[in-house]
Amino acid sequence: MRSALEHLKSAQQAAKIELVIFGASEPAQPINFGFKTHYVGQLSDDAALSLLYASADVFVAPSIQDNLPNTVLEALFCGTPCAAFNIGGMPDLIEHQQNGYLAQPEQTQDLAQGIDWILANDDRYQQLRMNSRVKAIANFNLERQAQKYLQVFTNLKI
Repeated sequence: MRSALEHLKSAQQAAKIELVIFGASEPAQPINFGFKTHYVGQLSDDAALSLLYASADVFVAPSIQDNLPNTVLEALFCGTPCAAFNIGGMPDLIEHQQNGYLAQPEQTQDLAQGIDWILANDDRYQQLRMNSRVKAIANFNLERQAQKYLQVFTNLKI
């Protein structure tokens, strides 16, 4: 992620970027990422987490190995476009340039470019936000997931 942040410093939108890190408290000796950084620590209630996701302009998942990360799904449900590497289950959640950006695996410059792309155009950004929520609701709502589990169990024929 640090490499992507280095690339992001020269991006079009660099002047308006601030980082929000959750799940960790500010270290005794904070790392200088080159951007204003806010540590919010661990959030234990769904309302606070939803507000954080919804207030973010983009959620970045810099994992190079992942399956179907809940954090990306949660961000999409809150209408927040996501940028990630095109690995594992990410393409099941993120449709490239429809509700986020899928960078080539381990290509940090491409990830930075994706973050910049998401933020660069206000009209496109609003469409990405809308598409994010629509994708999450249409494909990952509780009723649909329950139906899929029921279908799996029905097909097992035990």
